[in-house]
Amino acid sequence: MTGELAERLAAAGLFDADWYRHTYADVAESGLRPWEHFLTHGWALGRAPGPRFTPDAYLAAHPDVAAAGVDALSHYLQNGQREGRALARETAWPEAPLPDDLPAWVGKSPPPPGKVPRLLFVISLQSGGTPRTNQDLMLALQARAECLVLRCAEDELVLYLFHSGIHVPLERHRLEAPVPAVPHTSAEYDRVVQAWLRDYAVSLVHIRHLAWQGLGVISVAKQLDLPVVCSFHDYYAVCPSLKLLDERQRHCGGRCTASGGECTAELWPQEALTPLKHDGVLDWQQRFAGVLALCDALVTTTAAARALHGEIFPALAERPFEVIPHGRDFSRRDALALRPVDGEPLRVLLPGHIAVAKGARVLLELARRPALAHVEWHVLGTLEGDLLAQLPNTVVVHGPYRREAFAEEVAAIRPHLGAVLSIWPETWCHTLTELWSVGVPVLGFDIGAVGERLAATGAGWSVSPLNAEAVADTLQLASQPEAWDRAARQVAHWQHHGQTGCAEMADAYWALYEQVCPALRAPVPL
Repeated sequence: MTGELAERLAAAGLFDADWYRHTYADVAESGLRPWEHFLTHGWALGRAPGPRFTPDAYLAAHPDVAAAGVDALSHYLQNGQREGRALARETAWPEAPLPDDLPAWVGKSPPPPGKVPRLLFVISLQSGGTPRTNQDLMLALQARAECLVLRCAEDELVLYLFHSGIHVPLERHRLEAPVPAVPHTSAEYDRVVQAWLRDYAVSLVHIRHLAWQGLGVISVAKQLDLPVVCSFHDYYAVCPSLKLLDERQRHCGGRCTASGGECTAELWPQEALTPLKHDGVLDWQQRFAGVLALCDALVTTTAAARALHGEIFPALAERPFEVIPHGRDFSRRDALALRPVDGEPLRVLLPGHIAVAKGARVLLELARRPALAHVEWHVLGTLEGDLLAQLPNTVVVHGPYRREAFAEEVAAIRPHLGAVLSIWPETWCHTLTELWSVGVPVLGFDIGAVGERLAATGAGWSVSPLNAEAVADTLQLASQPEAWDRAARQVAHWQHHGQTGCAEMADAYWALYEQVCPALRAPVPL
């Protein structure tokens, strides 16, 4: 195993030292640290590095990888992560079983016009908040439109029909070469996409994320006189660093900081890009500015995200630019947080994968503070791999959770507070929504959507500046019964009056679609 792959594994946060030690008995007998044992023995034996990645599950989710006979973990680190491949079948887009009520035109090429409009959603990512929210939106729109999905990963271009929760493959095309990061275009991609748009009589194109797609998807849609809506769910259009953090993990706001280090791209290998800072990022922004100016409308989830994109791309001011919150449907409203009690341990819950950008180093500093020895930090999810060995025993890493089982997991922990310690300006933050959905007051850094949503709801505490000392001070305030009671009441108010459901989200998007595509205003046939 190469040093480069070891570095990628550590950066991916897939190695869990405690889990590995307890899962494989020979680790303790070897006298080696878990990380050393995995690198020297476990990898060659095909062992899982942690609960988030098991080779069998990855191969089951991707039969083409299994057929190639390559090592599962090596494939994921070298190719699969960049291609947006899911770690297991349940997180991949299900393509079976085929629904019984598929439209009669499925399987016909070219298909006849549909009875309802066809919308094309452009997205390649299969895991994370953006694809899950896109599925929520498409499910909520099914009575109004047929939802097609365009995915491009490495050299495979796939057109799906999303129907009853299943991604039904309609067309597949193998590109001669993948769409490159620079110039982010491919003439072959453009030809294929234009033909599919025409053959499937698409009425509107909605760009959900442009990673690994060709920027030409927008221009070919406009050549066919199709309206295009583009969503911003991170800062990929501004910089391939995605989160706008420089080499010292400082937020740059889309304008490079003065230091001389190099920033890291998240969704492309570093060698695929020219140096970004003060250089390649300028060309990147210019390319995106050109295609975004062709869009008929833009969407994001918070006013802060809209303002940042508007500053980098001033021409967007000439287009409708809506703020539409992400919708989530919850079957019940729980109140699972406990009121803090003097003299008892204080349990703080941090959901999700806690990477450096999500506050992993801040958490480590907090957990090491003697003054906070009474605090138990519960990570419901995973933690940045290279920090696991440094954690004191006051940090408990529970492992990943299923979206639908979140309330059950939280009920077992019974936290007093939640914490969202992202050091970048998130555009929404689904874990904040999930914490509030189970009645947990939250303290979070005052940046991006987290700060904006906390200020708007009062359902927790905004922390500033963005450091561990400020969190410790705020934690002392939040653990006071009176302050906790006020925040808990606001969480309950949000549950009843502030949460946007999927139907409400779909109504807002449909109103925007109708604004740019008047043909959608025609009544839907019964």
